[in-house]
Amino acid sequence: MDITLTISLLSSNRRESLERCLDSLKPLLVKIPSELIIVFTGTDEKVLEIAQKYTPQVMTFEWCDDFSAARNIGLKAAQGEWFLYLDDDEWFDDVEEICQFFLSGEYRHYCCAHYIQRNYEDWNGTKYSDFSAFRMTRRYPGSCFYGAIHEELSPRIAPCKYFQTCVHHYGYVKNTENGNISKTSRNIPMLLRAIENQPKQVKNYIQLAKEFDLAGNWKAAEEYCRKGLSVCHESSDLYSTGWLKAYLSYLISKKPGNIPAISEIEMLLTQEPPTELIRLTLFQQLIHLCAEEKEPGKAVGYGHKFEKLLKKMDEDGKLWEQQTYGEFSEHYIKSSERLYNTRMDCAACAMEMQDWADALYFMKLFPWDTEDILQRYYSVFEKWRKTYNEPFTDLLLQILEDIMNDSGISLYFDVNEASGVSLPVYLLFQRALAYFNKGQKNEGLSLFTYCIMHTDNECLRQLLLKEAIYHQVSVIPLAAQMALDIWNELVGKVVKVLPFSLNDRLQVCVKEIETRYPLHSLCLEKQRLEQKLSKGFPLWDGLTEDLENYCMCITEFYKGLYREDWLKKENSVFLPAEYRFARIALTALEALKQEEIPEAVRLFGDAFHINPDMSGVITELIRQTVRRLGDPALHGGTEFLQLASQMKEMLRTLLYANQTEQAAEILNQLLPIIPEDLELIWIRQEFIRRTRS
Repeated sequence: MDITLTISLLSSNRRESLERCLDSLKPLLVKIPSELIIVFTGTDEKVLEIAQKYTPQVMTFEWCDDFSAARNIGLKAAQGEWFLYLDDDEWFDDVEEICQFFLSGEYRHYCCAHYIQRNYEDWNGTKYSDFSAFRMTRRYPGSCFYGAIHEELSPRIAPCKYFQTCVHHYGYVKNTENGNISKTSRNIPMLLRAIENQPKQVKNYIQLAKEFDLAGNWKAAEEYCRKGLSVCHESSDLYSTGWLKAYLSYLISKKPGNIPAISEIEMLLTQEPPTELIRLTLFQQLIHLCAEEKEPGKAVGYGHKFEKLLKKMDEDGKLWEQQTYGEFSEHYIKSSERLYNTRMDCAACAMEMQDWADALYFMKLFPWDTEDILQRYYSVFEKWRKTYNEPFTDLLLQILEDIMNDSGISLYFDVNEASGVSLPVYLLFQRALAYFNKGQKNEGLSLFTYCIMHTDNECLRQLLLKEAIYHQVSVIPLAAQMALDIWNELVGKVVKVLPFSLNDRLQVCVKEIETRYPLHSLCLEKQRLEQKLSKGFPLWDGLTEDLENYCMCITEFYKGLYREDWLKKENSVFLPAEYRFARIALTALEALKQEEIPEAVRLFGDAFHINPDMSGVITELIRQTVRRLGDPALHGGTEFLQLASQMKEMLRTLLYANQTEQAAEILNQLLPIIPEDLELIWIRQEFIRRTRS
């Protein structure tokens, strides 16, 4: 059988990732006439066993600090028309595109190919950079790998196919224990030796700069970027020069002080003008630095240059492929975080200058049709709305109007009756608020409800709940959309930032949903009472009453969640902290009612340690409790209270008759034994006022 493809894999002692790597190759091995060659450079017998399960062609190689030597073993044994190579710490996401490349015969029109290596920066897989990796080629007589580290396969002959297929690579993620020290400590000395042996080999400077950067030695990374640029000037290597300029701009941007970085990047743009792709990269860096340095005019100016050049690149799509080098590619420029952060900086700078035309221009370039990306910027938009108020709201409404006009949608359409219409929820939310603020509640209500039904974004839900409370819009649709745990978390975040002046409106919302969604209602009531306790600054009667209601609310909530036997005292250690707090606080409050003050104070101390979030409330309650210990009026009995009442009545009579001397004598006797009586305190202040008169 003729072999179309040889897959050569270099394997060391990474048994954890090897099998996933091999598993990702199965479709290629099944669908394409292909052979798998594994060059084993390690010592782990378990790794060898895994390799031998997939292919009989496992070749052992004694490691000698030379990647090319190891790669050439697999290349020499290859029989395929094409050759693909990879490592044991990376695996394909999907190989169907490569399969079709061969099955359709498309491979006959190309001589080499790139696929994407996705290099992750964390173990969660959320941060990464993509690198266009040359990893496939036709086999030619004399084909060979060169370079002891970060080896290259030669010859590389055009035309080249650029796959969107990617391999996942976690090799650069820093381990918590050694911070990836082992890999960099291996690679850096090898690259330094390579530069010593071949000082004109630009690739080694590029790789060494990256290795030093990964090791956190940015000064050395910058040094070898600059040395690499010096070598490039002698060789006229346009692509390596561009890569080094782009990477140097990234490195110098890390240094303290933005002005020197801005000046140097501007110089990099003018000296030996780089390719369009690298200019885009430098523009992005400049925009961010100018925005940070409070030079909004320059940031907006570079923003326009960036957008103009980006349009040119998109109109001539071949430029992206022709100019891609390493990680600097179309994907790099257009990655959602980088592209829209650039536009965000430009919009922010335009608004800072009150240039609403430019702000509108950059804001319209946001992905209003892609909610998943757009929702990352809701919190930023809200900051702008608070800072710029009506002008920013008008800008958002203008964007919505333009989108509706472009889609042929009437400005007065009923969003709930329109089929096949998908408009940005955030913009519709702004329009609903505009109606509310104009007193047109009915017009805004349908839009507001639509927004509730068409988002699951946490930030937007918080905004919807907050505005529903403020404008007294029904929260039933929002409660209906949300699981209890998500609702509980949402309510906690919203009520925490609400002003206390809205506490009564919260109570209206609680009453509204308690019949249909009793547990959701208890969540909201719990947060309302917590706000009242912490922000309402109640005195003794209010403090004890609100705390009791708060604790009763919590216990009722958990009675709705757990079986009765689970809530017994002996099981309390397994229950949530706020439930344990509520049980102890209720016992302490009962002790207060029985005037068992020392026991109440002890129990409140226990509650304090269980729920530190309520420490302010408990501290104040203990303070007021201790004060009441010294108040005779609370312990004097009925006869004492009757006598005190008679003396107060006599005091009022004397005061109104302006017999201040006699009144003062009675007040001096009465106040020490009823120190908490507010009326006596007022009378004393009145005596002071009269004395001054």
